[in-house]
Amino acid sequence: MEQESATTWADQAEPIWETAYMSVQSLPENVRELRRQVTEFLSSSPLSLEEAADMELAVGEACANALRHGSPKGELDEIRVKCTSSERALVVEVSDNGCGFDPDSVAPPVLEDFGESGMGIFLMRTLADSVEFNFGSGTTVRLVKRCDRES
Repeated sequence: MEQESATTWADQAEPIWETAYMSVQSLPENVRELRRQVTEFLSSSPLSLEEAADMELAVGEACANALRHGSPKGELDEIRVKCTSSERALVVEVSDNGCGFDPDSVAPPVLEDFGESGMGIFLMRTLADSVEFNFGSGTTVRLVKRCDRES
């Protein structure tokens, strides 16, 4: 006789998401505070220490780009961050007031020509599982890190 495996309601339930919102005036010292708050949020996520460090760097690059390229009015603009996590994924969205760009036109950096900038998108794409850019009333970069764990 074949036995069917029983599935509990918990196995079928949607994941529980935890979300935090942050918004700061577009100033360098405020980007540091955003990074600190994201790091604090990541500390309660299911990511390993290495994965959390990768996401901290990727989010830091997105915030630096929002400050440098996405704040046409300087300190009159703001940078917004939304962090969402579940046991399955971590999603961080960094939004600014910039007019956008073509992310596919940004060439990978040449290590021999390494400078002070130009590594942001490359690092984001290397460190996150998924990177998406959305343009509307500003620019939003969406960084996703999956938390697939074997039980």
